[in-house]
Amino acid sequence: MIVFLIALLVVIIGLVVFAILGHFGTHLEDPTGTSPFESLPRGVVTPEDIEQVRFDQALRGYRMGQVDEVLDRLRAELEARDDEIAMLRADGSRPVRD
Repeated sequence: MIVFLIALLVVIIGLVVFAILGHFGTHLEDPTGTSPFESLPRGVVTPEDIEQVRFDQALRGYRMGQVDEVLDRLRAELEARDDEIAMLRADGSRPVRD
C-alpha cells in the first residue's frame, strides 16, 4: 500500500511540474540536425548557399571557428561585389562617343 501511495505521489508531483513549466501537451521544437558542418562552396555565393549553411552546436551556441569562416567568406564576397559595382558605375558615368 505504501509503495502505491509513493508511486501515486510521484506521478502527481510530475504532472504538477509539467503543468507549471508549460511542457504538458505542447509540441517539441524541431530536432537539431546532426549533419556535419559544410562551409560555403567555392566560387560565387548564392542566396541558396547561405540558406543551406548549418553550424554545429557547441556548449554555448555555435562553433566560433565555423561561424568566423562563413562570415569572413561573406565579407570577402561583399567587398568583391562592391568593388565591381563601383567599377561598373565609374565606367557607366563616362559619356559614350560615336
